[in-house]
Amino acid sequence: MAAVAQAFRSAGQKTLSERVSLWGTTFARYAFALPLAWVYLFLQLQWQDSELPEASTTFLLYSLGAGLAQIAATAFIVRLFQLRNFAIGIIYSKSEAVLVAVLGALVFSQVLSWAGWVSVLLGMVGLIFLNPPSQQKGLRSLFSMSAGLGLAGGFCFAVTSLWVRQASLSLGVDPLVASAYTLATTISMQIVLLGGFILFREPHTLGKLVQQWKLSSTVGFLSLVGSIGWFTAFSLQNPALVKTLGQVECFFALLLSTRLFKETHTLREYCGMGLILASVILLLWLA
Repeated sequence: MAAVAQAFRSAGQKTLSERVSLWGTTFARYAFALPLAWVYLFLQLQWQDSELPEASTTFLLYSLGAGLAQIAATAFIVRLFQLRNFAIGIIYSKSEAVLVAVLGALVFSQVLSWAGWVSVLLGMVGLIFLNPPSQQKGLRSLFSMSAGLGLAGGFCFAVTSLWVRQASLSLGVDPLVASAYTLATTISMQIVLLGGFILFREPHTLGKLVQQWKLSSTVGFLSLVGSIGWFTAFSLQNPALVKTLGQVECFFALLLSTRLFKETHTLREYCGMGLILASVILLLWLA
């Protein structure tokens, strides 16, 4: 559910980025999702017959960190959509599945098996294939602006996943309530931080978002649906496995890329996509 919603949300963001600024496009996914996030939390509290959890300092810090990391990740990927076609942007962002496994092992002592490290290598080779052919020689030929943005976005999404899980676990309550409270809290922080930044730097962007309210609200709704799925899954399972399973988004992204945006892909790019998908499938089956 989360992967499908995210694929369509990303398609909406690509279209919206052609009409409003990068930060405006990033802000849309939070502004129009905020009310629904709190409604979802209220429904969970009623369903579980539970009270609002106590927000500890640990919870607030992890939520703040996750919110900032997600803002940065979204901005990187939206910028990548502007430089490369839609499907390639999505595939680059999927480096998060491998990165979250590596970060989990380094920071939270989630040791990778040999198969995990093989999947890391396959993913890196796949990203190299996605780079456009370069006239430069040596190691510089392996890097490009697109690769840098994609890896930065993937890294920030990976950090978001790990910190969301830590925030949810710190509450010590039912996973559904914990994930809903973490989601509502994180989005609220993102609204204040990014909304204040936009109000100070480019206030006219808010008016443009209102003018594009149909598209903006659609992006916000799909973002919320996806986030509910991701945040709940992070509360229940290792984020590396969650993100690995979420690679199904790549297929929907490819379909939207060719059918909706009329984009084409080279054999080199298909090989890169295949290697990245192989890396995450290996990570899922042998983890």
